[in-house]
Amino acid sequence: MRWKNVSGIIIITALLLLVLQLFIQPVVALSNVTNNSCADCHSKLIFTTEEQRKFIDIRIQHLESGISCSIECHEDKLNKSIASTYVMWSISTHALFEVTCEKCHGGNKLANTKNEAHVGISNISNARQETPQMCGKCHVPELEQFKSSKHFKKLESTEEGPAPACVTCHQSHSVRVLTASEIEDFCSNCHNNITGINPSVPQKAEAALSSVKELQDEIAKARSEMIIAKANGANVNESEASLESARSVLKDIPSVWHRFNLSYFETEVQKGIVNARNAETQIPAGTQTAPTKSPGFEGFILISCIIAIYLLRRH
Repeated sequence: MRWKNVSGIIIITALLLLVLQLFIQPVVALSNVTNNSCADCHSKLIFTTEEQRKFIDIRIQHLESGISCSIECHEDKLNKSIASTYVMWSISTHALFEVTCEKCHGGNKLANTKNEAHVGISNISNARQETPQMCGKCHVPELEQFKSSKHFKKLESTEEGPAPACVTCHQSHSVRVLTASEIEDFCSNCHNNITGINPSVPQKAEAALSSVKELQDEIAKARSEMIIAKANGANVNESEASLESARSVLKDIPSVWHRFNLSYFETEVQKGIVNARNAETQIPAGTQTAPTKSPGFEGFILISCIIAIYLLRRH
């Protein structure tokens, strides 16, 4: 008799938990598939054509022969050896946001034949010097900041020496965004003692980009304390204004970076950090303590366990 009661309690508890799970489980939406003949066709060109294999062999031979190659053509020997252009694009941020082949190369993504799909494709539009204008069609703030940089002025001039374009840092198809831990080694490709181009830049760039993490942390801390203060009924209008200013700085950080003026960049980041800290100090004192919460799901589980133990001991 005792085990029947125990089994019944367990079954009832399990059913209640199942019902709660059904109510709180999020619904996962299926992404729509875009009709794009460019992607459909190029996904089949992963080392399947003789032309593709020859092109890859040439890339490898150049590197093995010690021929100096620019990074936008030979982003990484291993990647070029084991993956096609399509594969690199397919795992990029561009692919995630459905920025497909025709956005950069032109052509007709809805055409059914190769000749029709390739109408309008221009190699000139993909020349290295033209990439800022092409990328700037979508990345307008970044282009505006880049135009004021020494990098852009060197790219526009006919002077000899390194002149970085968009693909120099982000690469053409993998479209990478360099992290703070990567930036020092990357900048050292041009800024070093051998070239004599301001070798102090790489370390300064790494430090500047790392400071963004401090800004993010300060914003998160201020936001957390503000939520608690609002729950306690405090007036946080002044604090919200300061926090919004800090968020605005953080939002503009990617475009500001493309000015490649490290002093200006650090000034902007510090301005955001100060705004975030002001948001914390402007919260009325004594309102940052979390309010007492009513029993939620955890409380329901605890109560269920207590009832189950009581019934077991009773029988």
